[in-house]
Amino acid sequence: MPLGNVNLTPQLVQAVRDAVDIVSIASDHTRLRKAGRRYSGLCPIHKEKTPSFSVDPAAGLFYCFGCGAGGDAIKLHMLTTGDDFPAAIEALAMRYGIPLPSHSEARFAGGKPEQDLEGALQAAAAFFADQLEKSAFAREYLERRRIPPELIERFGLGYAPEGFQNLTRALHPRIPQADLEAAGLIAKSEQRGDWYDRFRHRLMFPIHNGSGRLVGFGGRTLGDDKAKYVNTNETDRFHKGLLLYGLHLAKREIRETSRAVLVEGYFDVIGTVACGLEGAVAGMGTALTPEQAKLLSRYAEEVVVAYDGDSAGENAFRRALPLLLSDGLGVRRARFPGSHDPDSLRLEQGEEAVRAAIGAAEDAVVAELDRAIPAGTSREPQLQAKAAAAVGELLRPIPDAVLRYSYARIAADRLGIPVEMLSRRMGGGGSRPEVARPPAPAPQPGTGDEGGPRLVRSLEEQVLGVLLQREEDSASLPARDQLPPPEVFLDTECRNIYEAFCALYAEAGSPPDAQGVRPRLGEGQGIVARFAKIMVEGSFASGRIGLLESLDKLVDRWRRQRIKELHGEINEAQRRGDHALRDRLADEKTRLSRSLHRGSRPGANEGLV
Repeated sequence: MPLGNVNLTPQLVQAVRDAVDIVSIASDHTRLRKAGRRYSGLCPIHKEKTPSFSVDPAAGLFYCFGCGAGGDAIKLHMLTTGDDFPAAIEALAMRYGIPLPSHSEARFAGGKPEQDLEGALQAAAAFFADQLEKSAFAREYLERRRIPPELIERFGLGYAPEGFQNLTRALHPRIPQADLEAAGLIAKSEQRGDWYDRFRHRLMFPIHNGSGRLVGFGGRTLGDDKAKYVNTNETDRFHKGLLLYGLHLAKREIRETSRAVLVEGYFDVIGTVACGLEGAVAGMGTALTPEQAKLLSRYAEEVVVAYDGDSAGENAFRRALPLLLSDGLGVRRARFPGSHDPDSLRLEQGEEAVRAAIGAAEDAVVAELDRAIPAGTSREPQLQAKAAAAVGELLRPIPDAVLRYSYARIAADRLGIPVEMLSRRMGGGGSRPEVARPPAPAPQPGTGDEGGPRLVRSLEEQVLGVLLQREEDSASLPARDQLPPPEVFLDTECRNIYEAFCALYAEAGSPPDAQGVRPRLGEGQGIVARFAKIMVEGSFASGRIGLLESLDKLVDRWRRQRIKELHGEINEAQRRGDHALRDRLADEKTRLSRSLHRGSRPGANEGLV
């Protein structure tokens, strides 16, 4: 499976797993505190005030008891940077000095040339930056817009000169034309058949994904082109609906303040940052997408929408609002006078005006309630019904029941109707939330109350934790043939983890540890998170006796369940007149009952094999 200029082989993936330091990866995104053999801190994946994030360096795993995310260092890198699996492997390999295939090896792997898109994009960025230094016209334009030199450098601004083949001639043949085309930098003329630059006489904005990888460009015309802005066309790396301009520079500030400022354009981002507001990001020239809203929710708890003050900006805000609300984000609306945006307001009235407008941003839902329920609505039944329908559409996306109910009460008071009536407009979404009852204490092992599903899962996780958390004590584990078969684990994920453990035990002749089992589990999010939870949380039992007793409980539980199943199967065989099957089932039931009443040791697996 190729990734740009890298072949993603199982050997490379395993080398990364062996080399990566999960504590170092986690420390890039949160402050960790040593707690015994583990580390803990605030979760870098979701916003929290009380630490629930734990890292086990010995097992190479993390788990958050708040949001339920878990996995190894590769998974943590993916969740905190936005990289997909191939990009994570490449980034971590480069970080830890793991040799990657050479360009020649990658380019002809499998007999098929491969494209170095990142190399083409980086070379183009260097070319555009150099051309900006040489262009007095482009530099004067930036000076008129009062863009400081340090922000020009930070955002990597450049210039694509006039002419149809400047970039092509500068980069080819060092970079193949096929790579330049695949990176969205050049195109072929249908009429003449020659190559031409897609960006000409434009100020260039490099566009990065959340982890900082260059994926494309945006270009603003400095002439009279009808298209004011042009982006890189969609490529293997550039999907504008999945990207937010400036996120790679803003994400640290957004995490620390829990707030993002969402603007409409590239200059709005840079202008907002010039005002001292670092957490600014923008869409890619189109309406906000669900994927962009979800990306924001990974870093922020609240979004200040700082779109233009004209009717187009208002319409864009109203389209974005339900997407942001549905991802659990608090939303505020910054208002700018006239048709100003953050950058034009900065140029006309100064930086303080922008800071004041964003600082005074109002609750977006309350503002929309004001618009949907004008004064006097409660005295006009037709207006009441119309406004109630609009309120229902507004509040329905809010996932938090308490928050949704609070807004519904405000709306119901203004409409002059009971909140329950408004609730019916939302399909029950605005009804009074149920008061949460505190959970019953979980039963403890050995109390005789092992039948409930909570403890069933805890007992299975306990056994797996003891089996896998052996560092110097593997000799105390039972031999492979003394372990029960996988069916005694009723939880599917626990059973799959146990099967991987047993398979490796049989292959190697010695018990595997967590790092050995992890690669056998694949990349499924559910099972990897569950595995991490088991290893990070630890186990109840300790020592050989505790483990054997726990295994016996699993076996006895399975026997009881199987006896119940056999009772029904025997009755069904009797009803059908299948006496041979009835007798076989009855014999199985008798064996299981005898082994159950005799006690599990010795012969703990009797009746299972």
